[in-house]
Amino acid sequence: MQNNHTDPALTGKEMFQREVAIQTANSFAVYNNCHLGAVDRDFGEVWLDIVPDSFNFQGSVHGGAYFTLADMCAGIVSRTDGRLYVTQQANVQYVRAARHGRLTARGNALHRGSTSCLIEVRITDEADRLVFIGTFLFHCVSERIGIAGQESIDKEQESIDEEQECIDDKEKE
Repeated sequence: MQNNHTDPALTGKEMFQREVAIQTANSFAVYNNCHLGAVDRDFGEVWLDIVPDSFNFQGSVHGGAYFTLADMCAGIVSRTDGRLYVTQQANVQYVRAARHGRLTARGNALHRGSTSCLIEVRITDEADRLVFIGTFLFHCVSERIGIAGQESIDKEQESIDEEQECIDDKEKE
């Protein structure tokens, strides 16, 4: 998807590192056991291992867990253009119940405008069966990503950069 708002300076690896720092500072994602899988231009993937705290009273994954995972994935996709967004609207369908294993959410940007981004997210179970699908409309609130806890994110990024330098140095040897 070509648009005038994508930050061409960020590689997929740099986007991933930025999201690792953001998600490390995201206590809601940590509390809900959501993990970053992949990120690239207009694409994101997050996953959740189902644990007892994931269940509703019927013994299947709570709808809020699906929605949290999908919304997190869509937010990651929206930020791949280097701007900051908030969820404006969501339309979701719960397709089937999951009771064990890992849930994986994959999102793709369907459209980017000057102030909005439309994203589709599909969640599958370990057998790659569709369990949830949703479309999310995000609204751009800033031309630059700036978030609460920026200092801790910057420190985390410095740590990631230092680790990468060590890996690069070892590969040169």
